[in-house]
This record gives sequence, C-alpha cells and structure tokens, in this order.
Amino acid sequence: MTTPRAYHLVNVFAETRFGGNPLAVFEDGSGLTDAEMQAIAAQMNLSETVFLFPPRLPGCDAHVRIFTPGYELPFAGHPTLGSAAMVRRLGRGGDHVQLGMAAGVFPVRAEGERWQLAAKSPVAQPWVTHTHHLAGALGLSPNEVRAARLIDCGTEQLLVEVCCREAVLNCRPDARLLEAYCRNRQGVAMAYVWHIEQGVATVRLFFTHHGQVVEDPGTGSACANLGGWLQLAGKHPLTLRVEQGHALKRPNVLHLAVDAAGEITVAGEVIWLGQGVLHV
Repeated sequence: MTTPRAYHLVNVFAETRFGGNPLAVFEDGSGLTDAEMQAIAAQMNLSETVFLFPPRLPGCDAHVRIFTPGYELPFAGHPTLGSAAMVRRLGRGGDHVQLGMAAGVFPVRAEGERWQLAAKSPVAQPWVTHTHHLAGALGLSPNEVRAARLIDCGTEQLLVEVCCREAVLNCRPDARLLEAYCRNRQGVAMAYVWHIEQGVATVRLFFTHHGQVVEDPGTGSACANLGGWLQLAGKHPLTLRVEQGHALKRPNVLHLAVDAAGEITVAGEVIWLGQGVLHV
C-alpha cells in the first residue's frame, strides 16, 4: 500500500518564470524514513528536494530536511527560501518565518515574493592546497586564481576568488581533480568560484556526483559564505547583485548584503510553478 505525498515545484532566485533554481517541496515528510526521503530526492533529480515537518523547537513555524540526489544537507540557501515561501502558501506562517534545520534556526522574511534569509556568523579555515593543483581542478591558469578559503555560514564550502569575470565563465572543471583537491572537511568535493566588479558578483558552483562534474544554477548557502568571506575581510557594509547560472542558460539573481554590524543576508524571488502527488 502506498501513501500519496503532495509536493510543489518552485523556482528560487528567479526573475523570470523559468529562471532560477528549481526546488521540490513536500508538504509533509512525517513517517518517511531517511532512505525513503533520499530515494525521493534521487527520483525528483533536482539539485535539492525538501521535506516539511511540524516544528521541533519553540518559535519555529516548521522543521525542514534538505536532500540532494545523493546526500542530506544541514542547510542550503535556495531550499530555505523556497521552504519559507511554501510555509506561507500553505497557511503555516506569514511574511516572517522561522525554519528549524540540522544547522540551526534560520529566520526568513518576505517582501512580496522576494524572500530573505539571515545566515549564521562565518567560520573560516585556511586552504592549503597548492594554487597550481586548484587551478588545474578548475581548468584555469595558476595566475588566474587569487585566493581560496573554506567558509561556513551554515554549510562549509570551498570559495575560490579569481582574477576576472572571464575566468569565472571560462572554468572547465575536472571531476577527478575536484575530488582530489577540492574537498571540504566533510569530504564533499566542490568549489564556488567568484569575482566582484562594480557591485556585481559573477559566480559558479561546481560539485561532483557519480564521478561527473555538476554545476548548480543558484546557490544561496555559497552566496552567504561569500558574504562571510567579505565580512571577515572587513569589506562591509555592502550590497551585491550576485549572478549565477550563465553557463547553464538558467539565470539566477541573488541579493547579498552585509550590514555594518556584520549580519549577512541573502535574498531572491520565489516563483510557484505547480504541484503534484507522489505515491510512496
């Protein structure tokens, strides 16, 4: 006997209906095992699928679990914004939503259909891999790589600053070398490549899955980590337009701010597309 599970499709960081980063949001994950949620995420085959649960902590509107097709995440940006939009749409919260996750409690607020999350304070770790190894993993020349650090504002990721916008767009990562030289302390092979010019950050995020390079069209957690990098460097207050998804022809626009006190926020539009039922 199967149980029907209602889900919704939304696009996050979308300025057009079919832009942004797609997300599946299941209305209620109660009774599903970890293995079943992981299998559903693999079936949906999106960068992330989320499951909403009743709140587990006082003051929260919902508890959220986030799965990629291969593993669970403690926090991720576009699932946070998409989940908050669905909590409001389902009548479980309003324009201010508190979401509990494995990484902690994240406040999210809305102005119309633009949702904004407040990230955790950054924790940074130095990156000790030789520049020529890192450049080789990204398909760049060593002189195009400026700096690299591990930053954690909810999910630890490797951030790589490069010399210019063209270097970001010209990245051609090698899966074998990413797995050899670009793992965070949890063992996940990935790299977020960025460059800032005239108030616009051009960024791309790469990770590996089953030995292949995958590119994410829009990454809120990495955008928050970019804010963490800039906050730790004392380059705030600031606001940035963050553009991602160029190479995938899937434009994503994120809005990053770090205020004078160092608080990091990431915002973007959420567009609801439709809904369905999966029998599990």
